[in-house]
Amino acid sequence: MDLGKLKLFASITGRMEWLGDRQRVLAQNIANANTPNYAPKDLAEPDFASHLGSGRKLRMRVTDPLHEVGGRDAAVRQEKAKAPFAATISGNSVDLEGELRKVSETGVRYQTMVNLYQKHIALLKTAIGRSGG
Repeated sequence: MDLGKLKLFASITGRMEWLGDRQRVLAQNIANANTPNYAPKDLAEPDFASHLGSGRKLRMRVTDPLHEVGGRDAAVRQEKAKAPFAATISGNSVDLEGELRKVSETGVRYQTMVNLYQKHIALLKTAIGRSGG
């Protein structure tokens, strides 16, 4: 059985690939922390709506208007982007602490995907009558 044909496993694999690519980009930022005129890079997070594909909008089903915080007409607050770090005298603008934080966060997300993959493999094994352990 090719697990890549199952949408769930394809989605998890795609997310793991994106996280791996992001780790490579962040590692380049860290490696170039002392390179003159180097500007840090990052990968754009995949958009969940585009992942759904068909362009359909999903709406939450509300059985009581009080269940939704702020009601249906509440405006969604956008978080303002933080000001970029000032470049050093050499023109480098890599924030080493910020990059290390991103690396750690990306590693945790990757491990979460690995755990999800393993749990779903165990569920499939259980479903076909093999040991799920």
